[in-house]
Amino acid sequence: MAWGGTLNLILFLISMLGLGYYAFLTVLSPNTIVTRYDLGEKSVPIIRIVGTFVLPLLIIGVYLIFRGPEGAWIFLILNFLISTCQVILGWATRLKIIDPDSKQDVGDEIVGHVFVIIAIILIYRLSDIIYV
Repeated sequence: MAWGGTLNLILFLISMLGLGYYAFLTVLSPNTIVTRYDLGEKSVPIIRIVGTFVLPLLIIGVYLIFRGPEGAWIFLILNFLISTCQVILGWATRLKIIDPDSKQDVGDEIVGHVFVIIAIILIYRLSDIIYV
């Protein structure tokens, strides 16, 4: 199996489902984010700009599902770095280091931690495949 086991493929699919969810929210349903975080209607364009970064990652991820992860180390590392930055920003916000007045969602923070763990597991378990 190109994925080095079913667990790796399942973890990758979970990661892609998460990316798909955020791609949908940022590109097709930004008002959901506006309402959830009380951002105001003027934030819709910047939310869609964020979607322009998420959507290509999803497209590449879907491609990798069918092609396999051979040589895709940069994709997995990028997912790890993005999730890690989200976790760090979540903690910095929670600790009032940055943006002390922002609205927080504990669910988003938990999801960020889950994606970091998934990325670490995938990078470790696929290291003999992705670094070719």
